[in-house]
Amino acid sequence: CRVNLISSSVDEVVAELTNHLKEQNSNYSYSIKQHEKIEDLVVIRGGSSQSSTGMDELYLFNSPQKVSSTRIEENELQLSALKKRRGRGWPMTHRVVVVDRFCGEAVLRGANIFVKGIICADAGIWKGEEIAVYADIRLSKSKSLTRGLLLENYSGRCVFLGIGISCCKRSEYFSQSTGIGVRMTQTAGPPQPPLNGVLGGKMMLQNLPSIVVGKALDPQKGDAILDMCCAPGGKTSHLASLMNNDGFIIACDKSRKKMISVRDFFQSMGATCIIPLALDSTKSLLELQSSQCWRSPKEIVDAASSSKKDGLLDVEGFYSDSFDRILLDPPCSALGLRPKLLIEAQTSADLMKHAEYQRHFVRNAIPLLKSGGTMTYSTCTINTAENEEMVKFILSEFPCMKLVPISPELPGCAGLPGVGLTDQQRGMVKRFDPSGEADTMGFFAAKFSKQ
Repeated sequence: CRVNLISSSVDEVVAELTNHLKEQNSNYSYSIKQHEKIEDLVVIRGGSSQSSTGMDELYLFNSPQKVSSTRIEENELQLSALKKRRGRGWPMTHRVVVVDRFCGEAVLRGANIFVKGIICADAGIWKGEEIAVYADIRLSKSKSLTRGLLLENYSGRCVFLGIGISCCKRSEYFSQSTGIGVRMTQTAGPPQPPLNGVLGGKMMLQNLPSIVVGKALDPQKGDAILDMCCAPGGKTSHLASLMNNDGFIIACDKSRKKMISVRDFFQSMGATCIIPLALDSTKSLLELQSSQCWRSPKEIVDAASSSKKDGLLDVEGFYSDSFDRILLDPPCSALGLRPKLLIEAQTSADLMKHAEYQRHFVRNAIPLLKSGGTMTYSTCTINTAENEEMVKFILSEFPCMKLVPISPELPGCAGLPGVGLTDQQRGMVKRFDPSGEADTMGFFAAKFSKQ
């Protein structure tokens, strides 16, 4: 997790996290330490299990083994076809809850289960009962399931996630719109403590490569900074933390809905130097007319009016040479995200569409950057067309841009060979491989200076 230096310190977060995890009576022990090279990063590593529960296999409809000494009696299951239940591989020791894929992926990252993520469940589940949790892994294009189904009516593919304690009775899973439905006690995978909402404002959960981007951009006090695709806001808030709110950050996303949520997140982090805008960054470069005077980003923002609907400022864009630093993390194929319970097939043409779209952001970003300014480009994919080949595109199409090395003190490997970069250039970028020793998501980052 990353410490928010605006409102806390590393020592304070380490101490409070240690106390929090001790109070959870977890089945696992954890070590909590400051990262050896990134001073605002706290690393939590799972240790040995304190439970004898075995969950070694994770297969389709695979049931947990020896998870409870109390067997559910057959007449208590309230199922019309007990024989069918056995044949399909559902556990006979626990009642079952099935959640959607995105909820399942969150569970593997350490989250508990909110009621809105639950698709179907066995009849008769009561508050405080230990239950088995599965994740539905149907394709996005498949017909969606009606929430509230009984397990006997579920037809689909799913995988076992772990064991949890029901926080309410079954009917409340589907009658409530908010709240935790299941508190996970054991997960099928590396132990991840549920920390969402813990120490709110003092820290946030964030992937290591995403933290590297903020460190690579190296914001300085007083800088004018543009984050062109800021949602959900983690990298932007990191910049504010590194600057201790001494600067001016424009945070953009074309989705108003996302920006309203992001605005609330910035406020919770005390990031007062960030101005959230619902703005399409591919159309953010304003052409200076002969009758107009160039205005700085702050002057444009100060003159903008607020929307009566949501309070966001109405800003159309900015003039060239406006920003000291730009963080460009455009939409991508997201092939590096993990954990992933299902990866849907994409053709080479689909992947190229992502790269073509990213070039629109690049073409707006570079004119907006001041001479002598710094830009980072990053993605959460392993696709070379969106990574190394995009670096080659920037260098060939914009001679004013110079590739500069990201500090060797920061984690990450060299770029891949044979995709347009020299050996020297490959050593300047950072690539994170999901199968590497660092055990991170797939990610790529490059840093440029404008001459």
